[in-house]
Order: sequence, then C-alpha cells, then structure tokens
Amino acid sequence: MGPNIRFLRSVFEVTHVEYQEYDLNQHKLVFSSGIAEKMLGYSPKEYLALSQDFYKKLVYTDDLPLVQEICDRLVRSQDGEVVEMTIRLRRHDGSYAWLYSRQMVLERDQDNTIKTIIREVEDVTYMIVLEDQLEESVNKLQQISYHNSHMLRSPVASIIGLVNLVEEHGMGEHNRQIFEYLKQTIEKLDDVIREINHLAKQ
Repeated sequence: MGPNIRFLRSVFEVTHVEYQEYDLNQHKLVFSSGIAEKMLGYSPKEYLALSQDFYKKLVYTDDLPLVQEICDRLVRSQDGEVVEMTIRLRRHDGSYAWLYSRQMVLERDQDNTIKTIIREVEDVTYMIVLEDQLEESVNKLQQISYHNSHMLRSPVASIIGLVNLVEEHGMGEHNRQIFEYLKQTIEKLDDVIREINHLAKQ
C-alpha cells in the first residue's frame, strides 16, 4: 500500500465516511476505504464478495427498484453530475442499516459506456430512526388534538350553553357569585383547549 493510499485511508477513517470506486462493466468493487464494511460488520473479503451486482445480496428487497433506477440515472448522467440515494443494507447480524450515498461517473470507455463510478457513503440510520420517532410523536399529538376536539370541546360547549341559558333567565343573588366563578373557570378551560389545538396543528 503506497503512502497516498495510506493517507487517504487515514482521512476516511477520521471522517468516518466511506469512499468507493465501483467497476460497472465487471460488476465489482475496485476500491473501498473500509468504513462501509465496518458499518455493516463484514470482513473485507466478505464485503468484496457481496459487492457484486451493486450489492444486490445486501440491499433490502423493497429498495432494489430504487437501486436500478439510480443505475439508469447514472447511465444517462452528464459528466460531474452527482446522483443521490438512501437505501437499506443488511448488516452481518441480519439487521438493516440506512445508508445515504452520493455517486457519479468517474470513467467511461471509448464508446461512452460507464466503466467506473465513485461513491461516498454515510450511515444515516440514527437520523432515519429519529425521523420515525418524531413522526410517531406528531401522530400522537394529532390523536390528542382529535380527542381534545371531539371529547373535551363537546362537554365544554354544553356547559357554556347551560351557563348562557341560566344567565339569560336570571338567578338568585346568593348564587350569582358562584355562577360567575363557574363561568370564568369554563372560559379559561376553553381557552386552554383552544391553545392545545393550536399547538398540535403547528
């Protein structure tokens, strides 16, 4: 391994970003900085063998059409054009990692057929999981908002209606102060419910 390769591997190790060169004609990995195999838990030899056909044996089944689409886009791409994708790849333990990659054509044959592409790969599993958790939290807030609107607002509206009715028909002086406290409390509760609804919709 020459000094330049050692330097590059050190840079990739420090930045924890995978860099690859892939030969599309031979359907094989030409160079890997070694980060991806560590991300997924494979030995260099295992990872090299699994790189055939654009990692078809590693790609999550539902993501295979996207991989094919990206390959087609690379074939049609202009020099210097970067193509992005996010797919799931199987780890050595059987679980899946979300990997985001940016790829572009590095070399073409004389007939303009793609020979080699370069790829930069990052593990974004944590971000995807966090996004799913946030989406779940938003869904829960929306459910709370729904129940708030339909289960709380209805009885509060009924109480406000009764209070207005009593107010219209009058009452004894000794109950007027209690009634006023009740009215203020209901109005505050209604304001709180409106505020919760407003926040949940943001």
